[in-house]
Amino acid sequence: KAGADAGPFTWGQTRILSSKSIDYWTVNGPCVSPCKELEMENFGKKIRNDMFLLDEGTTFTNHGSYGTVPKPVFEAHQDLLRSVERNVNKWFLTDLQIRYIDAIKVLAGLMGASPSDLVFVENATTAVNAVLRSQSLSPGDGVLVTSLTYAACANAANVVCSDTGASLRSIEVKLPVSSKEALVQLYREELEAHPATKVVLIDHITSPSAIVMPVKEIAQVCHERGVRVIVDGAHAPGQLALNMAEIGADYYTGNLHKWMFCPRGCAFLYVSPSLQTQTHPLVVSHYHFKSLNEAFLMQATRDYTPYCMVPAAVEFINNIGGLEAISSYNRELSVWASEMLCKRWNVEPLPIAPELRSPFLAVVGMPKCFGPPTAEVKTEIVRELSANFNVITVVDIVDGKLWCRISTQVYNTKEDYIRLADAVETLAFLKFAKNV
Repeated sequence: KAGADAGPFTWGQTRILSSKSIDYWTVNGPCVSPCKELEMENFGKKIRNDMFLLDEGTTFTNHGSYGTVPKPVFEAHQDLLRSVERNVNKWFLTDLQIRYIDAIKVLAGLMGASPSDLVFVENATTAVNAVLRSQSLSPGDGVLVTSLTYAACANAANVVCSDTGASLRSIEVKLPVSSKEALVQLYREELEAHPATKVVLIDHITSPSAIVMPVKEIAQVCHERGVRVIVDGAHAPGQLALNMAEIGADYYTGNLHKWMFCPRGCAFLYVSPSLQTQTHPLVVSHYHFKSLNEAFLMQATRDYTPYCMVPAAVEFINNIGGLEAISSYNRELSVWASEMLCKRWNVEPLPIAPELRSPFLAVVGMPKCFGPPTAEVKTEIVRELSANFNVITVVDIVDGKLWCRISTQVYNTKEDYIRLADAVETLAFLKFAKNV
């Protein structure tokens, strides 16, 4: 791979700062956790009080948007920041590269990728922008998104097309969605009708609709037609088992601050080896003409410490029982909360096939009394719930209707979603009953 061993990036001799960080992980995902003494009953209130910094008087049902940093990871991050300040020259000249390589190696084990194929970025949106800007698009070429593409990334695609003269097309995904194959067929038909398409941008888990897209199957359809595939997996790491080789995308990006417990400003970008020499970060800096890893690392003077917290975050996950235990708890709670809210509010869940449902995110209809599905209404509901009920959630518009998206994480309990149900019902009675 071009530049894989250039400069400071000699993967074979990297040092792992904490061997526990990778003891219980394999290329295909987590092994059985060693922490048998930590059963799932330690989740919920206990782990919230012991391991998180969340405001005691607030109900959080929106982990998905921004995540939260557990105390052990937060404290490790603070320790690193103090170490940086004690000798900032040493940090930028030597320690940063060592810690970066350590973190990339741990990440590579989780993602089924070679370390030389991965770089850190601040967030998935930044990665999508960088990849789109790296495409050699011309007038007549096509870029394909969907009606469910994350708005920020759809905007990025729109701007790139405007700048290059390429055409932006969008697949309209209408509800209900009956199966994976129904989604794959939408792409098959669109690419057959528009053979000039050069790049497809796919959300792995759509936001805010929380649909798990069949990215592997869609990537196969695209590659049969010579189309490059960018997967925006912002919500996937920590929710889904990931293997870059199996997914087969040309580019894959995912946030690590959402479901992997890293500090905010920590995400990754995978780039297929054949495309690395033509893929560049948004900021042109000292290492721009060196390897992919070096170009993305040296982005001028800034805070790189969130990237270096991947080993600490993985260690935290292992210490509370591993991804298997986390997933079991979150999935069960998500199903229960979704069913309870639908019954309480007399609504239905998002009409999609069970195989397409996100493990830790659920989307249910809002009570009809909240009126028309406008940006102003959804914003008012969220603000009222936060300001007057201390309940944090997501309300958004999908397919022309108002929906509530809930997240489940190990610090959540059934009582959180009961409080959400109560708050929405009270708000509906006090402010929106006139719309019935």
